[in-house]
Amino acid sequence: MTDGNSKLWAVVFTIIITLSISLGILWYKQDKNKEIAFKYEIYDHVEDTKPDETNTVPPPPPLVKEEQGGIKVAIIIDDLGWNKDIADELLNIAAPISFSILPHLPFSKIIAEEAGLKNRDVLLHLPMEAHGYSHEDQGLKPLTDKMNKDDIESTIKDYISSIPHIVGVNNHMGSKFTESGEAMKYLMEIVKSKNLFFVDSRTTPKSLAYQTAKSNGVKTARRNVFLDNKEDEEYIKGQIEELIKSANRNGFAIGIGHPHPQTIAAIQKMISVIKEKGIEIVPVSELVN
Repeated sequence: MTDGNSKLWAVVFTIIITLSISLGILWYKQDKNKEIAFKYEIYDHVEDTKPDETNTVPPPPPLVKEEQGGIKVAIIIDDLGWNKDIADELLNIAAPISFSILPHLPFSKIIAEEAGLKNRDVLLHLPMEAHGYSHEDQGLKPLTDKMNKDDIESTIKDYISSIPHIVGVNNHMGSKFTESGEAMKYLMEIVKSKNLFFVDSRTTPKSLAYQTAKSNGVKTARRNVFLDNKEDEEYIKGQIEELIKSANRNGFAIGIGHPHPQTIAAIQKMISVIKEKGIEIVPVSELVN
């Protein structure tokens, strides 16, 4: 074999090895992302809770149908940012679903951009510390009650700036953080300074989020029904019926779900049912006070 051929084959082998390594790394990253995405779709589930009446201000009075234009519901979908196809399906639903987006995920910014351009409410789904759960394997930096005021402020401002078209915030998990009055006060000061509202996802009956928002002059509301603690379409349709009942009792209600195929299918089928009952589906921004 001549020196020229040897050099040529050396170049060819180098290219093959480099491509193999690159493809292997790409496959590994995609595989890891799929694993993480799957975890995101299931781990934010908590049992439905009722507010601890000793820790909350009285709820707002029911809407007056004649004055407020009828009974209303809002549906928020949490945990968005990993999968653009699911977000596209939500955008195609003929109702103003509100988008709550986790920060710094692969599709967080583009989903927020598209949702904002289609006049959907865009919320920051703000990671917060939960009892007995670490976010480390999800690549998230949650707010914790061990952070000082400066750390909380810099983290929140970073997350807010990462989500375009943002109009509000709701908590991602946070069963521990939302029980800290001092930490929630710091948070609400920042939310108010950015002219945003806060929706309490109520992942604990001891949450101080709603009360603290009210006392700090932040527009706020709290979740009434979790739609998909079980990834079963019939169950989710039943939870949407519960959302309708809550709205009929109070004049309005807020439901929170996650980007599961079963949740999207149930919502698509129940939109007409909600409307047939004379209930208006609105962006969650219309239900904060």
